[in-house]
Amino acid sequence: MSVARPGLRAVVLDIDGTLLDSADGIVAGFGHALRAVGVTPPDDATLRSDLGPPLVDLLPALGVPAGRLAEAIAAYRTFYFREGLQQATVYDGVVEALTTLAARHPLGTATAKRTDTARATLEAHGLTRFFGVVNGLGEDQPSKAETLAETLELMGGVDPADAVMIGDRRSDVAAGRAVGTRTVGVLWGYGSRAELESAGADVLLEHPRQLADLLLS
Repeated sequence: MSVARPGLRAVVLDIDGTLLDSADGIVAGFGHALRAVGVTPPDDATLRSDLGPPLVDLLPALGVPAGRLAEAIAAYRTFYFREGLQQATVYDGVVEALTTLAARHPLGTATAKRTDTARATLEAHGLTRFFGVVNGLGEDQPSKAETLAETLELMGGVDPADAVMIGDRRSDVAAGRAVGTRTVGVLWGYGSRAELESAGADVLLEHPRQLADLLLS
């Protein structure tokens, strides 16, 4: 499947592991959240392997009791807004790719972050200017697929067949396939080639500079 066929009307991107290497701040936030509710965090390597799912799914899997989940999420968010989001770095080549893409296609996000967190993260790293729609998980769209579908609605009711979803984890590819977009898996983030291939990504990319080449070809 060609992701650059005529009629492409929306390019939707994940944030963590796609635009930003945000692992250090997120992992530190996981540890802060777990300790806040009396749970001993696993080692950083284990926490890094868990990057991707929303907090409401991830924290219980790390041992947070259901009755203290809201407290753990609040602790994570407090830490992340105070310190964590500043620890991220923009991947080399991302700004150049977004500059080129935004001149040709509307851009949006579909991320496991809450929308306010996503916006604050992009603003902290000078990326908000590229996106017409910044959208993340919320109470009304608790899954990545629902978030992607809402993003396309917010972008003017774009037909999924005229859109592409770009991300670094299985959940990004699965969301695109569920909604009906084309899918691009990126290998500079937190997911492996095997993970993205088994998820069924239409195309895999090795470096951010390939994004513009692929979608404008």
